[in-house]
Amino acid sequence: MRARLFMFLIIFSLSSHVAGSEMLKFWNVTSESTLKINGTTNVNSFECLTDYDRGMDLIMERWDPYHKKWEIYGSVNIGVDQFDCQNRVMNNDFRNTLKYETYPEIKIEFINIREVETDQNTRTAEGWVEITIVGETRRYFLSGELELVKDYKSILRGEQKFRFTDFGIDPPTKGLGLIRVRDEISVNFELILEQTAYSGN
Repeated sequence: MRARLFMFLIIFSLSSHVAGSEMLKFWNVTSESTLKINGTTNVNSFECLTDYDRGMDLIMERWDPYHKKWEIYGSVNIGVDQFDCQNRVMNNDFRNTLKYETYPEIKIEFINIREVETDQNTRTAEGWVEITIVGETRRYFLSGELELVKDYKSILRGEQKFRFTDFGIDPPTKGLGLIRVRDEISVNFELILEQTAYSGN
């Protein structure tokens, strides 16, 4: 993680030298973070929850002096085998559907999430995010929020809907096709962030 932070600082210190009033904040994604996948079948609904335990990913905030808005960049990687669907059979089905032995991680990359408005300690933001599953990457438009809980600690929240078939995955079935998982699912994330570095005027 230190190596990644060092590279971030080198790259953006060069750009801040040009921009003059650019400011940067670097946030570590802590192990308190969670990510949840919600879906439905033709019979009921299901929820698969994971506790993020890597503690290695970084989120960066950049102050854009031209638009006078904060922007968010960075990525998070989640192990597929860490999802708990509260049912052993469903856990195995979920992992096999996502081919976890070949593609062990889901990646969420924030391409350019820009502040829309600020209400006290919460900033609403929207922009583009890329999700990578089973080696396939798709881009979606995301709305979320960044809440400042206390000095040097924030929560980045958001929800994104997508379809299994977006990634070339057939929704799983059980019982000779009697139970069918519907194509659309949603991902809810709550990333608990701790500020690790600051650069700017």
